[in-house]
Amino acid sequence: MDLEQIKQEWMLGAENEAAQIVAWDSTAEEYVYEPKNNFDEDPFLRFIADQIDLTPNLSSLDVGCGAGAYSVAMAQRIGMAHGVDLSPRMIELGQQYAKQNGIHNVQLWVRNWHTCDVGEFYKKYDIVFAHTTPAIADLQTLQKMIAASTRHCFYCTTARRTDLVFDECKKIAGVTERDHDKHILYTFNALWLMGYDPIVSYANTTWLPVKSYDEAKSWFTGRLRAHYELNTQAEKNVSDYLQSLVQPDGMIHEQIQTTLVNMYWDVSE
Repeated sequence: MDLEQIKQEWMLGAENEAAQIVAWDSTAEEYVYEPKNNFDEDPFLRFIADQIDLTPNLSSLDVGCGAGAYSVAMAQRIGMAHGVDLSPRMIELGQQYAKQNGIHNVQLWVRNWHTCDVGEFYKKYDIVFAHTTPAIADLQTLQKMIAASTRHCFYCTTARRTDLVFDECKKIAGVTERDHDKHILYTFNALWLMGYDPIVSYANTTWLPVKSYDEAKSWFTGRLRAHYELNTQAEKNVSDYLQSLVQPDGMIHEQIQTTLVNMYWDVSE
């Protein structure tokens, strides 16, 4: 396998950017910084701290930053933490959190990493990282991430992932998803072929998101529309399924089990 083969096989599929924004905006509150986003408990932050010394003279760019939780965490140890995300609501909440908590070294901007000009960020950051985000979706978006870094790159993605509710939504809607785990192979092989020596770690994780029916409908149907054609009947079937899941507390409980795959490579070598 060479880089050209990876480029041909690891391709960004059709996207509905407006649907993506609606979906991510609807769940933005879940991505604001929480105390659990710390260097002792969070496996990704712990992985970063294990690989490099985080000092006040460093800067970072968080690709697909959501509401900036990881940028806020990094800002506690480095001099400047920037982030980009396509969701305006995410960015609004992240900026709001930083302002309310007197965090002056975090800046977040609305950008779609798939389409933005990397020249704006070219070689401006000591550290560039991306955590469980669809922003890194093909060879081009990975290369843009590398282009923004002067030295350190960190990437975290999911593998062997099962989403109890969303997987069933996809079946009901009649959609077939590509094998996401190949994403990991393409990433590692691309880095290797580019001459880097990726360091890899793994962490088994369970997430238990809870949403109201309206929140769940916006989130799951928005994610489906972002990448698939969703007709009226399919959307009704998904909505009916979600309605059937509402618990006595009025909420829908998702269960996500996955292995987090962390990668680090030094672009200066």
